[in-house]
Amino acid sequence: MDKPKLTKAVYVLLALAAVVAVCLLYNRPGTPVFRSSGEGGASAVIFVPGKQGKLVRKTVEVQRQLPDRAKADAIFRELKEGRSIPDRLRLYEMAVGEDGVLYLNLSKEFLDPGTPAREVTMVYSLVDSFLASFPRAKRVQLLVEGAPVYTRSGFLYILEPLEFNKELLEE
Repeated sequence: MDKPKLTKAVYVLLALAAVVAVCLLYNRPGTPVFRSSGEGGASAVIFVPGKQGKLVRKTVEVQRQLPDRAKADAIFRELKEGRSIPDRLRLYEMAVGEDGVLYLNLSKEFLDPGTPAREVTMVYSLVDSFLASFPRAKRVQLLVEGAPVYTRSGFLYILEPLEFNKELLEE
């Protein structure tokens, strides 16, 4: 009878250790997600609106071996700081399919009306930033509250997965 109890205890300890490991990977106290300089980091690329209505490339350093979700959250924060996306916009989920499509499930604030130029820069700030920072991804499917949408505010068709748009980049 002692063996079943021991087996249960081992499983409980392993599960607890896994939870602690995941927590430590997602949030290391005292270690910033982005570093302005330093060695041993990896880079993430974001695209923010520039003066001419085009997107400007910005490279930021991230922790090496950062989990995908933590990297996505960090990119999202940087896009908010660069005024590419609204502060109240939330990223619910992010996943990369085997077909190379990266799914971003966004909150309903993504659909706030705006000008055509704002719609294009906002959509492609997200798309280009995530594609540049996640090499496994080839296209981005934007979802709002878990469902694909035809357009953000009436100008740009986004029902299908989108590819990187280099035409919008400042040279």
